[in-house]
Amino acid sequence: MEDLNIITQLQNRKESGLSNLYDKYAAALNGIIYRIIKDKSIAEEILSNTMLKAWNKIDTYDVEKSSLFTWLATIARNSAIDKSRLKSFQNHNKTESITDHVYKIGYTTDHSKLDADRVIKLVDEKYRVVLEKMYLEGYSQSDISKELDIPLGTVKTRLRKAIQILRKELGTEKSTFYGLIIFFILLILKLL
Repeated sequence: MEDLNIITQLQNRKESGLSNLYDKYAAALNGIIYRIIKDKSIAEEILSNTMLKAWNKIDTYDVEKSSLFTWLATIARNSAIDKSRLKSFQNHNKTESITDHVYKIGYTTDHSKLDADRVIKLVDEKYRVVLEKMYLEGYSQSDISKELDIPLGTVKTRLRKAIQILRKELGTEKSTFYGLIIFFILLILKLL
């Protein structure tokens, strides 16, 4: 179903809009959330909250600023990062057994029109690591600096350089952020 139809259904408060939204984007959003949270049940909870936020805040969505998926991915990512920063979540993770983490989330998405390998190869390893920590694992810039034992300024420079490379390559996309989201989804699919 086309995004404009889904948006119209949501704005008209039709439950079929929420159902269509879930059918079209749940798997990809769950993948984004899971990469940050690494807990299946909590990822599903955040996904439900993301869909609820989309339902409640559909009037704030602006088709001129981003695609529907980009807007949803931003909500999902921010919700996952917020959850991961809660003390209760951090304590929960410390007490879980290692066997709880031995599973994968399977999902499919149509990425046949994009050449993920080509785009990934454009970014040097030192930039790719910083991008993955920031956008896939939910690290802040200062957390990345501590984790990789490099100065904060270097982290910022590497992020800026990586985004410039991707912006140049993905310049035909509707917006740079949309291109980055596609890049990271493809990266997630490649890693699974």
